[in-house]
This record gives sequence, C-alpha cells and structure tokens, in this order.
Amino acid sequence: MSQPWPYPGARWWKFDFHTHTPASKDTSAWQAAIGTPVELTPQKWLLKYMAAGIDCVAVTDHNTGEWIDSLKAAYAQMKREADAGTPPDGFRELHLFPGVEISVQGGFHLLAIFDPSATSQTISDLLARVDYQGTRGDSDGVTRIGAAQVVERILAAGGLAIPAHVEGDKGLLQVEPGTRKCVMDANTVKAVLQEPGILALEWTASSSPVPMVLDELKLRFASVAGSDCHSFQGTAVPGSRYTWIKMARPSLVGLRLALLDGQEVSVKRSDESNGFAPFNTPEHFIESIEIRDARYMGRGRTSASLPLNPYFNALIGGRGTGKSTIVHALRLAYRREKELSSSSEAGQTFKRFNQVARSRNDEGGLRAETSLCVQVQRDGMPYRLIWRQDGQGHAVEEWDAATGSFKPSASQAVTEQRFPVRLFSQGQIAALAGDSQQALLKVIDDAASTQSQQAAFEEAKRAFLAARAQMRELDGKLQGREALTLALQDIQRKLARFEGADHAALLKNYQRTNRQSRELERQFEASAELATRLKALADDLLAEDLPEGLFDTVEDGPALSIVQALHAAIAKAQQDVERAANVLQERGQVLRGELEASPWLARIDAAKTAYEQLKADLQQQGVSDPSEYGRLVQEKQRLEIELKKLEALQKQHTELREKAKSLLEQVQSARRAISAQRSAFLQATLQGNPFVRIELIPYSRDAQSIERSLREVLGAAEGRYVDDLYQEQEGASPKGLVADLLGTVDLVEQPGVWDTAAFEQALLTQKKRLSQAGRGQAEFGGWFNKFLKAEADKRPEFIDHILCWFPEDGLQVEYSRKGDGRDFQSIGQASAGQRAAAMLAFLLAHGNEPLVLDQPEDDLDNHLIYGLVVQQIRSNKLRRQLIIVTHNPNIVVNGDAELIHVLDFNHQCHVKQTGSLQDQAMRREVCQVMEGGEEAFERRYQRLGKEA
Repeated sequence: MSQPWPYPGARWWKFDFHTHTPASKDTSAWQAAIGTPVELTPQKWLLKYMAAGIDCVAVTDHNTGEWIDSLKAAYAQMKREADAGTPPDGFRELHLFPGVEISVQGGFHLLAIFDPSATSQTISDLLARVDYQGTRGDSDGVTRIGAAQVVERILAAGGLAIPAHVEGDKGLLQVEPGTRKCVMDANTVKAVLQEPGILALEWTASSSPVPMVLDELKLRFASVAGSDCHSFQGTAVPGSRYTWIKMARPSLVGLRLALLDGQEVSVKRSDESNGFAPFNTPEHFIESIEIRDARYMGRGRTSASLPLNPYFNALIGGRGTGKSTIVHALRLAYRREKELSSSSEAGQTFKRFNQVARSRNDEGGLRAETSLCVQVQRDGMPYRLIWRQDGQGHAVEEWDAATGSFKPSASQAVTEQRFPVRLFSQGQIAALAGDSQQALLKVIDDAASTQSQQAAFEEAKRAFLAARAQMRELDGKLQGREALTLALQDIQRKLARFEGADHAALLKNYQRTNRQSRELERQFEASAELATRLKALADDLLAEDLPEGLFDTVEDGPALSIVQALHAAIAKAQQDVERAANVLQERGQVLRGELEASPWLARIDAAKTAYEQLKADLQQQGVSDPSEYGRLVQEKQRLEIELKKLEALQKQHTELREKAKSLLEQVQSARRAISAQRSAFLQATLQGNPFVRIELIPYSRDAQSIERSLREVLGAAEGRYVDDLYQEQEGASPKGLVADLLGTVDLVEQPGVWDTAAFEQALLTQKKRLSQAGRGQAEFGGWFNKFLKAEADKRPEFIDHILCWFPEDGLQVEYSRKGDGRDFQSIGQASAGQRAAAMLAFLLAHGNEPLVLDQPEDDLDNHLIYGLVVQQIRSNKLRRQLIIVTHNPNIVVNGDAELIHVLDFNHQCHVKQTGSLQDQAMRREVCQVMEGGEEAFERRYQRLGKEA
C-alpha cells in the first residue's frame, strides 16, 4: 500500500485520471529524446508519478495503449525488487489503470478507463470496436461511430467512460466565449450526457463556468481531475492535478462506486480539498475488539476478533448473531456499566448478558473464562483495555516502542476522560426523548464538559455548609455569654463592698496572724509530742536478764562482773532519758505561759476581734464569708478571660455570617455557570442544525419537575403536603409554593424568554418562607409547618440545604418534521420515531469520541433514516469513529460504511465476512441479510444496474 494505512475497509487514494506517455505523438519533448541517452523509459515514467505521491494512475494516451504492457512489466520488476528487499530508489506502490483518450466523432475527447488487469490488447480491441480511423497515438482522426455508441462500447468492454477536459479545447462542454452555450451541437452533448455509463466529467479547473445544458438536464456527475501530463515540464506535471477517490482497494468496481457516490462522499478534487487530510484519524478510536470464551462467541482455539476502521463501521446480521454482544463487550471493557439504569430496558438487557450462566437454561452471556481485549488509539498511542470475568490481570496495557510489544500501563485507570467513548442502545435513545429530561441533561453535561462547573458548584455548597456549621457551633458557645456577664457583674458588686471599706487589708492581716497563731500552736504541740515519745522510750530502756544456769558464779565471775556493769549503764541511760523528757515537758509549759503573756498574743487577739467585727458588718451587707475575697478576685479574672474569648468568638461569628452570605452568592454564581455552559454548548452544537433545536431553560419552568426536586431536598414524601407545595385545581389556578414561584415569574417573563434574575429572586423569596417555617414561624399549613420545624430540629443543616437548592434546568426540544430546518415543533407533539430521530440528530451533532449505536433505527421510518441519520453519519465520520449495529440497509449503504462486519450464528456467533461495499460478495450479503438492501443500493447507486 502506498500510504501507510493499517486499517481495513475503504480509504482514500490519490488518483490521476489523465496521463500520457511517449506513446502519444504530441509529447514533443519525449519524442525528441527517443533513441538518446535521456530517453524516457517506463521505469523513469513510473518513478515520476511515485515521486508525486500518486497512488493510482490512468494511462490514457491518444488512441493507443501501446505503453500499457511495458509500464506493467516495468512496475512488476520494480515490485519484485522491492519485495526482495532492494527497492529502486524512490519506489512506492502505484496502481496502473489501463486506459485511452479517444478522439470521438464530433471532435471531442473521451477517456476510457479499465481495471488494472486490462492490457494493451484491451485498448487495441476497444479502438477497433469504436472504429477509430486515425493514427494510433495521434489525434488525427475520429471514430466512425457516434459518441453515444462509443460510450456504449466502452461499457460493453468493461470500462468507464469519462469526457476529458470538458471545458477546454476538444472538450464536450466547451462554451462559446462570453456565453454558457456549448460549441458542440446541443443534441450530441445531451445524447452523450444521458448515456447511463457516464458517471464523471474531467474538468481542468473546478471553477470553470457550467454550460446551460447541465442545468437543463439536471444530471449528477462526479467531477474529476487529471494532470493531462505531456511532459515533465511546465504546470501539467505529475501531482499538479489529481482526485481523491475512496475505495477499499484500487479496482474498476471500487472506482465505479466512488464515482456514483460523487463529490464529498467518495470523490474530492485536489483543487477543492484544501486542508483535506485523508489519513488523519480521530484522537481516540478503537482499532479492534477481541472476545474470548464468551458463552456464544469466541469459544475454541481462536477468539472472535473484529478489526475496525477509524471512520464508519457497520455490524450487520440476523437476530442472535452476536451484534449486541460486541456492544456489551465494549461497555465492559470501557467500564461503563453504570451508565445504564438498572430499571431501564437497556439496563435489563445488559444485566441478562453480564452474568455467568450456571446451566443451559440460565441467563448470561459470559463464562468464568471470558476475557475481552479492546485495542484503542489514544492521542497516537496504542493501548489495550482488558477485562476478565475473574477480575485478574491488568486492566490497561500500553505500547512499548522499545520492545515492540505491550506492557502494563503505569496507570490502570479506565475512565471516561482517559478513554472516551459514547455507547447508546435504541432504548437509551428512546429514554433521551422521553418525558424525563435527566438522561438528556446527563448527555449534554458529558458533551459540554460541565464537570468543572459542577465541581465548582459542589465545592461552593460544601464551603457554605461548612461555614454554616461553624456558625452553629459558635452559636452554642455564645449561648452562655449573657450568664457569664451577669455572674461577673455580681462578683464585681461583692468585690466593691470589700474594697470600698478597706476590708481587704484587715482581712489580709487577720488571715496572716491567724496562720501565725496556728503555726505556733503546732510547734508547742510537736514539743509536747516529743516529750511523750521520750518517756515512752525511757520505759523501753530495760536490761535483759541472763539465762538461768548458763553462767557459774565462781568460774564465770569476771564475765558476770562486766555484765552487771553493762546493766548499770542501761539503767543510768533510762534515768537520763526520763529526766530529759521531764525537762522538755516543763520547759514547754513555761514557754507557752510566756507566749500567752506576750504583747504579740495581744496583737493577734486584736486582729481576731477586728475580723469578728468585720464579719458582723459584712453579714449585714449580704456577704456571708469574709474570706471569699480572694476567690472572688480569681473568679472575676476567670470570667473576664472567658468573656474576652466569647467576644472573639462573636467577632468570628459576625465574620462567618458575612462569609456565609458571600459563599451563598458563590453557590448561585456557580449554579448559573452550569446553565451558561450547557446553553453555550447547545447553541454552538446545534447552530443551523436542520433536524433538531434544543434550548436550555435555566431552572426549568415545569411545575412537576420543580416540585419533585423540592421534595427531594426537603425529604417530603410524594403525595404529602400537596396544598402547600403544588396542587392543581379544576377551574382555578394551581396553589402552593411552586405555583407561587412560577406565578411570580409569569408576571415578568415573556413567552419563550427566560428572565433568570427574576426567577432567582422569586426562588429566594420561597426559600426564605421555608427557612422561617423551619425556625417555627407559621408560613404554611399546620402539618407542613410542623414537618419543617421537626426536620430543622432533627437536622441542623436542613435549612442550609434549602438555601443551596436550585431546580434542575429544563430543555425545550423542537424538531423539524421534514428535516429541512423549517417548521420546528415541540418534541412533545412528535411520534416515537420523530422523537428518536431528534435525539439521534443531537447525538450525531457533537463530540469527537467513538460513538457506538446499537440499532438506532428501531423507531425510525426509512424517510427519517435516509434524510436524517444517513446525512449526519456522513458528516460525523469525518471527525469521529462510528460503530453502528443495524438492521437497516440505508444506514450501511447510504451512510457509506468504510467497513462492514457480517455476523452469523453456526453453533456460536462469528464474523462471517468483513469488507466494504466495493466487494460484490459483501453487496450480496447486505441484500440477503438486510431487508430492503436492493432498494438501498438502488437509492445510492441509481445507475448501478444489476451488478449490485
């Protein structure tokens, strides 16, 4: 393949539709070089086109095919050398389409292009059939038969007929100067253009004036370009003019189908494709899906493997052939199980698949050994997402260029941000179009990337709730402030009585002398205790008698004398201790008498008398304990410290109140930012969309949705307090808080114009009513007031959450019944098919991540599919990968799928065939598997004939 492109299915090829070799006699420079060292050889000719990056070249010499076999032989030799590892310098793959430029009766030139398998003999035979009368390789004659017959015989020979340089000299559509009238006879021109085999016209320049005859006939032709190179000099050289053609592989069948598709779909001229990058791939796309050992797929020695194209992939097959299994596998590999509501039909279907069947009759599409591997491209880096039923092994592997293999990724996270993909079943699409707008808002949020705004909103709420919690904590501490103030005032009054009569000094003197008196008393008592202890010690000082019979009075006389002396010493010690005890006792009594008679004791008695008098005086003033002064001073100091702390807390409380007020404003601002982001996304995405319009209604204006949202934040059960919240009344206006809210807004809003500021003000009024009722004020009916008060008492943060509450945004969805951008009507008036079509149009209108749709056409009729889905698929696949499971042939055929997988069931699900619509076998499968396949081909390829 000339351009590295490892992906299966259709791709773009650079095609030069009009070239010449020295076989054309009007190539003067080449003719002059024949027989010289600079003669142009087939290999040199081929290398020039290779150097220009051309992939396919039509060899169209004037009325000859002389060089075709030589070129094919030269290329075959070059290819053999390349395959052997020694390619000629400058070699790249090139596909040769044998052809000829025929000079047709009437004086115009017609290109005949054949399949690469054709030869020089094919061209010679054709020239004989059209009865060309001139010199081979020259334009000195014309065909004897008319132009229409020439076209017919080209088609009969298996070729394509393309009028050459139609606006130029000897062009079919050359006009008279200054007019749009053809130089050639109008009937001849019309006869040629109306031949069914004319699929394309070669225009030298895309900006050339169009003759009136094309307007009259209203026929569609592909516009192609060729270099018309007659030498390798000047402006008409290889690569100067070419056409991008989309085919799976170069062949006449592929070329024919591409020309039938026409401009933009499968044909792009080089002078109309500025910025066109045919080999650019989306940032994220899936390269392949491998399913191993599932219950009905991938069992045995080989797994079920589906290679994918970066653009549009279609999965077709009868029911039970495994199409949805592939979608389920993607959901598991991408860890998107939680995107499905367990109560929805799609959720139930997935649940039945996502379990291991224990017996033949059990539900479940998995086995204990099931593993999945999805290879993806993320910003140019290959990754593999791996899922195993047993939960073992790595979840993410990445390509290691150094080893040429995959290795475990440093991060094993499989998140929506890292590996984006959108998966929608028909049931999910229907849910988006349903009455509840939550699912659609979720899709909008994902696509509009409101995550940062949502996070800012939640953070602002957390900060506000935290500030309010701190305020409540301070409220509890500040509740004792008044009691402390009163206690301090009482102590200050008592201290004033002490300090006002010099009571403090008197009390201080009494306390000091009293302590002195007690201390001296303790000293005398200790002295008396010591005398008593000495007497007790004297009583214990007794000598012990010797054991009887132990000593002999005669023999042991000396020893006995010594023992008697010892006993005498003990007796004397006893007398000395007893005498000392008596002396100490007597001396203590004498000294106590001296103290009692001393002036000091008189001073002590005076202090005591003064104290007793003070005590009597203070009792008359209400102070029971004169010694309370010190404690009162300490208590005063403690209270003053506590009050200073409370003053600081009060200041902090005031600051917190202001902070909470500011944070609540931030909550509202953050909530506005969410609506603004959603609205901007919808406007940018659906600007000029001919199928659907979605307008954001900030905070909604739907009474039921606002009531549900309010009940959720209040914790009020459905059906309770309807008179207070919202109650519709027959023959009268609704009543209740929600009705009041909307009634206030109705006074200032014009139909279809949302006054967000007025709504926020009205909402604030109702929040205040709820808050006041929570604090015990009677704002509503008795039972509702009691409920709010009880909730506020039970949950201190209850009122805070009310203040943070905002109804969810609403959506005004409208669709165009004809898909022409006009006559938009509310989706509420649409059929199920129209509603699904509008949602599908929205899903296809935005995003660049892979989009997987599982049978999106179930609710759509063919008119909607062709007019809406097909057109948007064609535009979508230029920026994102599409994988669509479908039963509808229009989606596959007219949506121009680059790659088709046909699934079948034979003991287990398997891929029966893979390819593109270029393959005749694939076209047969589409017609057999998909009801209405032939009709779809007929719609796309009106002039394809029975070959389809």
